[in-house]
Amino acid sequence: MPGLIGRQTVILLDAPLVSGDYNAQTRDWGNATETPVYGCTVDYTGATESTEARDQTATTAELHMPRRAPRVTEWQRVKWDGRTWEVDGVPADSQAAGPLSGQAVKLLEVAG
Repeated sequence: MPGLIGRQTVILLDAPLVSGDYNAQTRDWGNATETPVYGCTVDYTGATESTEARDQTATTAELHMPRRAPRVTEWQRVKWDGRTWEVDGVPADSQAAGPLSGQAVKLLEVAG
């Protein structure tokens, strides 16, 4: 854990559903609402790089949120450290006490 436990800010992005081609429901990320969340801790957890067909990197991080933070779903995105991250899977809800007692959210960014 870094020395910034509970001192980072992230922005939750929640996009409305709109009708797309063939009446399919898609997320409208251009009109996403932004909700800042203070008192978080985010750590990079890994990165991989593939150069087979084209250069591509996949970076992972884990977000620990305070208990009072809004609920995060697997359909949202998170802005942190100048990047926009996908929520990777269903967030875990810790039942522990302390500064990291809220949701644990796995983040994924794929570039390239």
